[in-house]
Amino acid sequence: MRRAIALLALVLVAMTALVACGSDKESPAEAKQNLCTSLDAFAASVVSLQGVGLSSSEDQISSALDKVNQAWNHVVDDAKDVKTANTDNIKSTYNDLKEAVQNRPTDEPVTQVVSGLAPKLTAFAQAWKDFAKSVDCKTTS
Repeated sequence: MRRAIALLALVLVAMTALVACGSDKESPAEAKQNLCTSLDAFAASVVSLQGVGLSSSEDQISSALDKVNQAWNHVVDDAKDVKTANTDNIKSTYNDLKEAVQNRPTDEPVTQVVSGLAPKLTAFAQAWKDFAKSVDCKTTS
């Protein structure tokens, strides 16, 4: 009898632990909302990067790029929780843009560098819009 009670208690404890573990998982709607929020934050970081002016130091540019990269990492992490999120195209265009920015010529005028990035920026902007639309995000950008 004691053995049966101990076994029952053990089963109840295990079931309670499983229920507690499962309660931390976000619902699909919450996951999608988190992704949309991350996309908006990412867009805001890119917009703030555009505010880096001609007189900005390399440290200011690097700091702005770091913020963009951190926001991007949040998008990628949140996208993992949304089953319908296909990040292949947006990742590819982001990596192309990031590489172009990192390898930008430092001996040319900023205006020339920016105009050289225009095709990568355009491709990325379209991929961002397509991605946001594909996961039904109502974007602010």
